[in-house]
Amino acid sequence: MGKWQLTPSLRVAKFSHVNKRGDEVLVESDGKTKLCRHGETGSTIRTWLLAEARARAEGRPLPTRKSVCDCTQTLGLQSTIDTRPLVSPPSVYDLLSSADAEAIPVESGGKAFRLGVFAAYLDAKGNVHCKHGKRLRTRTHALRPCVWTAQSGQCKCRVVLPRRMPHLCMVVRK
Repeated sequence: MGKWQLTPSLRVAKFSHVNKRGDEVLVESDGKTKLCRHGETGSTIRTWLLAEARARAEGRPLPTRKSVCDCTQTLGLQSTIDTRPLVSPPSVYDLLSSADAEAIPVESGGKAFRLGVFAAYLDAKGNVHCKHGKRLRTRTHALRPCVWTAQSGQCKCRVVLPRRMPHLCMVVRK
């Protein structure tokens, strides 16, 4: 099995198997949840496909997906077979640092590494920072997606991240 990676949808996963079409299927750190190469589950993709089919049938524009995922099938994602026991992934911070992610200095000292394609950076304590190194906070945990902003009086950065981001921040260095 491959190395742990941070998917575009901000899930930590590694290679599981190849489906019938030759596409890679990833498995999340629980050893059960199968993901597409973008880090989305089969049920999420099916929900999008159903909404798109309804929109086409009604002559409406297609709804936008809140992900970079463009998958049109879920082959291999419905597997209920557990993957062999996995060694726990490193912290997200360690994963980013070992993947040579872009780094910036942060106001509290130390470094923060870029979270994939997002204009957000994660430090060793699990704090999210903007491109200026200022700490970002969210007050919208109930909303999807989460909006992260700098404290008043600092920069005017605003970053929109997937809803799972607050949970991801809790997985910090041991």
